[in-house]
Amino acid sequence: MKKTIQIEFIYKSIVALLGVTMLLSCENSIKEVKSITAEETRPETYGENVEFIFTDSTRIQYKAFAIVFLQIKNEEEEYDEFPKGGNVISYNKDGSQAWTIKSNYAKHIVKDQIWELRNDVVAVSDDGKTINTELMYWDQKSRKIYSDQYVRITEKDGQMLEGNSFTADDKLNQILLSQVSGEVFLEDKNIKE
Repeated sequence: MKKTIQIEFIYKSIVALLGVTMLLSCENSIKEVKSITAEETRPETYGENVEFIFTDSTRIQYKAFAIVFLQIKNEEEEYDEFPKGGNVISYNKDGSQAWTIKSNYAKHIVKDQIWELRNDVVAVSDDGKTINTELMYWDQKSRKIYSDQYVRITEKDGQMLEGNSFTADDKLNQILLSQVSGEVFLEDKNIKE
């Protein structure tokens, strides 16, 4: 009888131990699943080869083209992502093209109205200046375009300037470079032939 009670006690102990182990392992798995799904951000909207038109009183201000478009909305932030890049075209008040910016990745932070453009960013102004960099920001609220990365500006006539950062107005007309180097062609009108 004592052996039967001991064996029964051992079986109950083993079953209880297995039950506790399973309970604890399930709890860890549930925690892991919750943490994984909480970190994963899924797009609210997805599109391919998308064109956006931004207007003000029926006047086109900007057009944006995306190869892939993701609209992300969660508790912390809301942004539009262009993971395969695209381009943005800005228009003057008279409808003429002011500039274009192309990049291999872009992100538009909706609340702050800031565009982050990355990876082989090329901006071309209406007067033919080309700006090349790996990172560029366009702050629509402050109407500034800027970068804190290496930048190369090539003028229409081939003159080239390089710098470690730049700031420009949102029409790319007034550009300020820092730590400038490059080639500049000067014409001396005082030289007599």
